[in-house]
Amino acid sequence: MKSLKNLLPNNLLHLIGEADININDVVFDSRKASPSSLFVALPGSKADGSAFIKDAVSKGSVCVAAETSYDESFGVKAFLQVADARRALSDIASKFYEFPSSKQKIAAVTGTKGKTTVTYLLQSILQQTQIEAFRIGTVNYDMVYDIFPALNTTPESLVLQQMLKKALEHGVEYGAMEVSSHALKTCRVEDLEFEAAAFTNLSLEHTEFHPDMEDYYQAKKRLFFELGRKNKKCVICTDTAYGERLAKECSEAKMDVWTVHPDDPSKGLIYASDIVMDISGSSFAINLPQGKITCKIPQPGVYNISNALIAASLALALSEDTYKSIKPGLEKQSLIPGRFERIENSRGVNAVVDFAHTPLSLENVIKSAKELTKGKVIAVFGCGGDRSKEKRPLMGAAAALHADRVVVTSDNPRSENPESIIDQIFAGIPSEKKEVFRESDRKKAIEMALSMAESGDTVIIAGKGHEENQIIGSKVLHFSDRETIEEYFKKTYDRN
Repeated sequence: MKSLKNLLPNNLLHLIGEADININDVVFDSRKASPSSLFVALPGSKADGSAFIKDAVSKGSVCVAAETSYDESFGVKAFLQVADARRALSDIASKFYEFPSSKQKIAAVTGTKGKTTVTYLLQSILQQTQIEAFRIGTVNYDMVYDIFPALNTTPESLVLQQMLKKALEHGVEYGAMEVSSHALKTCRVEDLEFEAAAFTNLSLEHTEFHPDMEDYYQAKKRLFFELGRKNKKCVICTDTAYGERLAKECSEAKMDVWTVHPDDPSKGLIYASDIVMDISGSSFAINLPQGKITCKIPQPGVYNISNALIAASLALALSEDTYKSIKPGLEKQSLIPGRFERIENSRGVNAVVDFAHTPLSLENVIKSAKELTKGKVIAVFGCGGDRSKEKRPLMGAAAALHADRVVVTSDNPRSENPESIIDQIFAGIPSEKKEVFRESDRKKAIEMALSMAESGDTVIIAGKGHEENQIIGSKVLHFSDRETIEEYFKKTYDRN
């Protein structure tokens, strides 16, 4: 129970009614409103929370925070008109749950790709140091005390504060968190205190949310400049132009920057050497200011070496005690679902499920497989509906350039026509590329690719990774790439 006067947000424009009332809960979903709760009406792309104010009040909300003007018909004891409801929610939630992140050491990981892998690896290193650590991200929210399904890469600010408070009550003082550009632009992490943050990379994505790449970059950059003012560690991978730019701008602002590069010591304070890769993983040495560590991870690809270097750097930023745990943490990591996840079979085919869903990530995963595969590389992928259209021909071009055979299919078409999305992907595929096929039924497309494969070939099923649903229109249907592959091998090769 908190007094409303102690929860008032900093962007409050007008307070109408009583400030000296008790609040026993904060909600942004009117269906969860209860007696003495505070309801924050968030604007949305499909519905405005202000339309549900009366519903929340009917369930017992005594205070409402909203961008809209006060109306007597709301029938509420206190009304807070705020400049930005999402910013207000973050502020109110942090005060209601007593700023749990200020008592924790949390690493934020942002970038277009690699966030999930980095947070898994960081959590593993911390665990090998006997440090209990939560992990929040795209796959799920592993809070140590419980595991929750992920509705968003980064939860709403209120949900974050709730989970962090409960983690603290269970003695969990360390954590790794994926921070999306959506979260940064919608104030979800505005009132969190991070001990360190890492930048993986930046490539074309989320154009339905960001008007251009500069806006996308600035959303990411803001996280580091907030940390820099507090003299916190900024870990930046410099193997992309945006990474180099961010490192330069942060360094010029006198921030505490650790640069990371997969193989170039002139571009990274922390870098890898002695790299050896095959389809089963990567062996390399991590060169740190503290010394040199050799290790082997079960993921191939230079981009995964970058992820490992970032995770090691963040671990040291959180605690110097993690140095001796970097090697076992990386080598004893738990399976990262849908991240170059190999599906065992008796056929001798390298069947790989990967979350790659941007032009750069698709190019990286196919190129890595191509370099390490004796036979042919067959790629299956699609593009999400109601999402960035600009990347569709680019993904077609990347797949056509680097894979021997390509099967273009659907991947959560949502409200769009799957065939129209495939047409846009084909627009980027050169007409002279012969071994390109289209099949909008994802199950049939995967089976088609697997039927083409021989022993020694690699089949990459890209786009969905860990996801277990296919969104067609308004329907959410169960679908798993992994299950589809396993079922195919079982019925085709393992009958006897």
